[in-house]
Amino acid sequence: MEPSGGSLPAVPTVNPPPLDGATPSNPGNYAKLTFANAITAPSSSNQLPLGREKDKVDACQSIHNGVPAVIFKVSEYYGVVADECRYTLVGRFLKARPQIDQIRSSFKEMVTLKGSSQIGAFDNFNVFIDLKNEADFKNVWYRRVIEIDGMQMWLQKWTPDFKPEEDLPLALARVLLPSLPFHLYSWHYIKRLVCSIGTPLTLDAATSGRTRPSMAKVRIELDLLKHRLDSIWVGLEDTNAPLRGFYQKIEYEGVPKYCKHCRKLGHNMKEFSRRN
Repeated sequence: MEPSGGSLPAVPTVNPPPLDGATPSNPGNYAKLTFANAITAPSSSNQLPLGREKDKVDACQSIHNGVPAVIFKVSEYYGVVADECRYTLVGRFLKARPQIDQIRSSFKEMVTLKGSSQIGAFDNFNVFIDLKNEADFKNVWYRRVIEIDGMQMWLQKWTPDFKPEEDLPLALARVLLPSLPFHLYSWHYIKRLVCSIGTPLTLDAATSGRTRPSMAKVRIELDLLKHRLDSIWVGLEDTNAPLRGFYQKIEYEGVPKYCKHCRKLGHNMKEFSRRN
């Protein structure tokens, strides 16, 4: 039976404070860690194969405020445990979604995958799309929106902090670099230029093919809550001369609106105020 309305499962805290009355046998050091940097952290030489990584996760049995508790290390909760869902996307509908069978059949018709996929209903507005490899994950995620039965399904990466009532303030967009020096038209260099803006993902075809020398474009994952830079300074260091360089203009394309009040995509604070 598909889930309907009603109470939703609690989402664990990102960085839990010390637990009063909790007595973990090996609590470790709780460090501030996000899902993104956990799964992209360098792997150690003694890392187990993916299928056995869960054997490394320790969970401490304890008592918290008189209730039985299970305590994970933050690094493992956002790392090894969540890594098994690294190719999972959330498909979100702004209105009550179509039937899950309709979503599955439409998705299969519109999207060509190298591997298999599984789509499950979370509630009346959200579905989880579980993919099996990075190529399929990017193929679907980069679409941003898929229309199913006349309704738009917005695509976002799943994270352990997923909340059905909120949209993550992370979205795909393009950064434009007008008049970028032509010898910098390379993924190796461009990813370094834009890393302070967001997470670089891929160059567009004209940039990688060097067929549009007037402007480079790179797809990034952008934090919509952060201030957007309009330029960066590119410095040139020489041991025998003063530091010199140039300002590189930054433009943006395809940035969705995000409301900081209701934490939803599709409108901003000004539009929210006018509607209310």
